[in-house]
Amino acid sequence: MINSLSTSPLFIQSLVAVSQEIHVTMAKDELLQLFANTFEKLFPECLLSFRLLKEESHHFDLVYANGRLKASEREHFRITSRALEGFTLKDGERDLVLSQADITQHDAYVPIFEEGAAGFGLLLCDRKNLYGMMNLELREATDKLEVYRNASLPFVHLLVASLRNTKLMSDTLVLKNYWKKLLDNANAPVVVVDRDGKIYLLNKTFETLTGLTREEIMGMEFLALVPSANRARLLPFILSAIHGEPATNIEMKFPFKDNSDEVAHIAFNSAPVYNSLGQVEGVIFVGQDLTMVKDLQRQVIHSEKLATLGQVAAGVAHELNNPLTSISVYANYLSRKLAPVIEESDRQKMQSIIDGAERIKSFTRDLVAYARPSADSPDFLSLERIIRRSVSFCEHVIRETNADVTIQCEDNLPGFFGIEGQMEQVFVNLVTNACHALRENTGQIVISARRAPEAMIVISVRDTGCGIEKKHLRRVFEPFFTTKDVGKGTGLGLSIVRNILKNHNGGIEVESELGIGTVFVITLNAAPE
Repeated sequence: MINSLSTSPLFIQSLVAVSQEIHVTMAKDELLQLFANTFEKLFPECLLSFRLLKEESHHFDLVYANGRLKASEREHFRITSRALEGFTLKDGERDLVLSQADITQHDAYVPIFEEGAAGFGLLLCDRKNLYGMMNLELREATDKLEVYRNASLPFVHLLVASLRNTKLMSDTLVLKNYWKKLLDNANAPVVVVDRDGKIYLLNKTFETLTGLTREEIMGMEFLALVPSANRARLLPFILSAIHGEPATNIEMKFPFKDNSDEVAHIAFNSAPVYNSLGQVEGVIFVGQDLTMVKDLQRQVIHSEKLATLGQVAAGVAHELNNPLTSISVYANYLSRKLAPVIEESDRQKMQSIIDGAERIKSFTRDLVAYARPSADSPDFLSLERIIRRSVSFCEHVIRETNADVTIQCEDNLPGFFGIEGQMEQVFVNLVTNACHALRENTGQIVISARRAPEAMIVISVRDTGCGIEKKHLRRVFEPFFTTKDVGKGTGLGLSIVRNILKNHNGGIEVESELGIGTVFVITLNAAPE
């Protein structure tokens, strides 16, 4: 029965069972446990050891033993000439395998178990790699060992094949993860499509530029991401790449997700992707982000407009100066002459004419200052006075829109240094915009001011108007950008506000929600007390 162990039902059943349980994603420790259990069923009276090496190392990774190993035998392999029996290795391959661990060769087998008397060892290797060693021993010498050796060889070869596949799978995953990281961290948008033009690979840079995620667009047609007007122009480039012809400098525009006003400009170079048979299985697009270039071009255009605006503003200021001077002079004359005989309300209206004329002068000066900084020196200003005076300038638009304006200034609010006319213009613009945002000529505007840490003042102008769409929030401070109807706004108001605050070492931010309202938050440096 011993002589026929390799043909016994238990042997055949064990070999089939192991073959069925092995799969390509099996880890080394799982393989080790599977074969250890199988060997213990086949050779229940034997002492069994598996020692597996770390990849590219002489150190052990995993060790299995069902008995106590000798301390002197734990850290290296002692082999005989039969340790490679069953492996067809050439001299160069044999030397390569033996060089991958601490191995000493002996004429007779040296037991590694404390209780072992006789046994054999088989190296676990292929023609390039040494994976470890299997040792099987008996507590006393017997002729069973040769039978056990012959019965062990098929399992050892199966274990080696499994370890090789595990290593290949591990190397493949490492390589795959490496290329995935390399692709994802590339500072260029990359998209790969199949022969049908459907996306099956893209990187983070493309996601960032377009605001789209791979979960959303995997499997979609690449051209479906491009505005319909550009698809006919781009289709020939994709078809050419599928037929093996690369193309360069294919400029595409991708509307940013949920924001039709923002567009990612990308210039792609395309190249075919071949499979192992040399057939084109897809197209890779490697791009260059032109969005910043386009933004710079737009800024240059804006700069040219601003330069022209400065020239026009100087002419406008000159043309308005004479009539404004007449209005101011005669209004002041009439105010003083009629003061004793007119009612207080009429006198205040006269003063409003004077203030309005001065404000127009201030606006024309500030329009010029947008292109040429103002030469006025800052003075110590009362913030509450500036806010209340600015609101009084907006009485007309407040009355027209039936706005309910509330001013909430903290007690003992510190002053600040600034240019009075410019700071009044800041609040006039913000209050006017808030009035225009109110729906159905009703709503609230709350202007609040408070102290903040680090000697700062925080002012908020909040309205309950229609709100600003999220896609517009990033652009509201851009020159000439406006969400108002044609003829109802120049797009300069908020840009001027930001520039004035910047010149005052302050800042402004905006938050808004459609249907709820908008709040502009201003920060200024408080004057030392």
